[in-house]
Amino acid sequence: MPIILLVDELTPLQITFIIAAPIAVILILIALLYKPISKKIYRRKYKDLYGKKIYKIALYEDFYLINDFNFNYEDTKFAKIDHVLFGDKFIYLINDYFFDGSLKGNVDNQSLIMIQNNKKYYVDNPLNDSKLLLKRLSLITDIDQDMMIGISLVNDECIIDIEQTSQQFYLIQQKYLTKLIKAIESRNIREINAEQLQTVVKELDKFNRRGKSKRAKRNI
Repeated sequence: MPIILLVDELTPLQITFIIAAPIAVILILIALLYKPISKKIYRRKYKDLYGKKIYKIALYEDFYLINDFNFNYEDTKFAKIDHVLFGDKFIYLINDYFFDGSLKGNVDNQSLIMIQNNKKYYVDNPLNDSKLLLKRLSLITDIDQDMMIGISLVNDECIIDIEQTSQQFYLIQQKYLTKLIKAIESRNIREINAEQLQTVVKELDKFNRRGKSKRAKRNI
């Protein structure tokens, strides 16, 4: 026959254990599942998170911003840049990436090595995509390539073990984006004058297959 214990027969310690044990199990399950669940959510939402970060930069620096910029570079071919940010001195072509591991390799190689759970995989080098996009955009718009900066933005958990020496193309974690843009904008060169900036913005708008550019506005 099953043994049924009445509450009155339990000691305070036993009662505490009965109450605490399920809570402890739930907390352990949350701790075990939090990281994989949060990573899965982040992987699905990383573009939105990057977009909010870039919009905040545009907002506080009073920069123009085009998101989801699509342009034709040949009659039947088109390319996409996730964000075009117009700074005071440079135009930033920013593309979003998520890598579930760390990156190693040479910046000039076609592929980089992604290390995940001690296993190696080859992934396309985002820096090469950035260089190609910049070149194609310059060709169709006649915007000087030296005015543009290519940035490949990755998630903060992705460790980048790559030597980067370029002053025009960057592969960085998204948490360092604000700092990077401030550093580039502090370079000792002339700012783009207002008339020239308007011309550049209109030039890009003309080739954009999607939305139009806009200046981020503060909500007062």
